[in-house]
Amino acid sequence: MDKDFEKLIRNKRKRKISVCIVILFIVLTTLFSFKTENGKEKKKSEVTLKIRCDELIDNPEKMTKPELWQYIPENGIILEETKCTIETGETVFDVLNRVCKEKDIQIEYSYTAGYDSYYVEGIQYLYEFDAGKRSGWIYLVDGKNTNYGCSQYKLKGGEKIVWEYVCDYK
Repeated sequence: MDKDFEKLIRNKRKRKISVCIVILFIVLTTLFSFKTENGKEKKKSEVTLKIRCDELIDNPEKMTKPELWQYIPENGIILEETKCTIETGETVFDVLNRVCKEKDIQIEYSYTAGYDSYYVEGIQYLYEFDAGKRSGWIYLVDGKNTNYGCSQYKLKGGEKIVWEYVCDYK
């Protein structure tokens, strides 16, 4: 009887240890899993972001709201070129929104269903039409206009993003 009891105790211990190992494995797998929903690994890479309104500095007569000058840096650079870490699938909008929050830069945007994208209305209290009918924020990737909404342009890594306030969009 004692041998059977000892055997029963050993089996219970083995089961408990096995259950603990399985639970530990599940927890560790969950914690260290860097997979997206589709099973691909999220790759991290870098881009740079710069926010500028120096065209307005060069054309001060275009400003329709003089009280806004208090928010605009003398050199027109709201954010110097800044390195940003991104993950696979992030967009130009994701980077801008995250960096503005991190750097305490005011930003306002709205979702435009027709373009299935976010539209940036204002950065650092400078909004579309504050310097005329054709003024507002545009973004360039590697020096080129993309013709995509900012939340539609997916980044690969290595891109140079510039958000620029223009007085006369052409």
